[in-house]
Amino acid sequence: MNTGDRNLGIAAAFIAGITWGFLGLFVRGLNDHGISPVQITCLRYIVVSFVLGLFLLLFDRNKLHIDKRTVAIILIIGILGTAMNSMCYLGSMARISISLSTVLQYLAPFIVVIPSVPLFGERMTVVKGVSVVIAFMGCVLCTGVISDPGSLDLIGFALGAASGLFFAIYTLGSKDLSRHSVSPITLMFYTSLVCCLVLMPFSDIPDVVSKTASDPELILLIVGIGLLMTLLPFGLYNYAVGKIDVGMASIITYVEPMAATVVGFIFYSEAVSLESVIGIVAILFAVMLINRGSSAGFEND
Repeated sequence: MNTGDRNLGIAAAFIAGITWGFLGLFVRGLNDHGISPVQITCLRYIVVSFVLGLFLLLFDRNKLHIDKRTVAIILIIGILGTAMNSMCYLGSMARISISLSTVLQYLAPFIVVIPSVPLFGERMTVVKGVSVVIAFMGCVLCTGVISDPGSLDLIGFALGAASGLFFAIYTLGSKDLSRHSVSPITLMFYTSLVCCLVLMPFSDIPDVVSKTASDPELILLIVGIGLLMTLLPFGLYNYAVGKIDVGMASIITYVEPMAATVVGFIFYSEAVSLESVIGIVAILFAVMLINRGSSAGFEND
């Protein structure tokens, strides 16, 4: 692996995870305006597909051409890895604590690391195994779910776990397409288009239009969650899985709950306990461990 590409991939995954940590700001704002999880999911991907579609039509139409194999995988990623992932994640937040939802979402790296060995020839190393366990425990501590688990609603729990599974599908599918020279922008455009087309019949778009007509702030939130919280981080993440091991990229994004903890402290005056501080340190240590392991060649041990 080229050192420069590896470093860029690591940086992209890290920034993507940090950016996702701000998602709660937009979700809470949209919820306050009466926008449901299904509507939020549909709207964010309408924005992404519109912006990317316009860009490709004007500047790079060649990237709109895809073969039959790519179409099949994009349908899987768009329906399961994008639409179902987002709806399950946001749906779980509505039924159980955000902390527990986040922990369940981050079952994804465990799911990704194992099949990446036979599918992509990646090594299941000691460094990778230790890093994912430390990062997950850091996530658990960072969210405070041990000391305050909140409501243990079984449906909410199942939705959170499902979101982890569907995000793993997104990650594995993205890696497969990157190995077949499908660009990140092509992947994002078509998966976003599939997602919003699938969800549009269930999203009551006229209701959203009527709300935005009387509330300009709602328009800013919709554009923000589409561009800043979806297009930017997913673009970076897709780039990352094309440059580094998919398991490594997945582990690095554990910085999301760390960032979310900081966001909660700054914007909502949420207390940061010793438990959370230990979790943040554990996540940073895991990211440093897998980075140093890879750069030193330990990933091949």
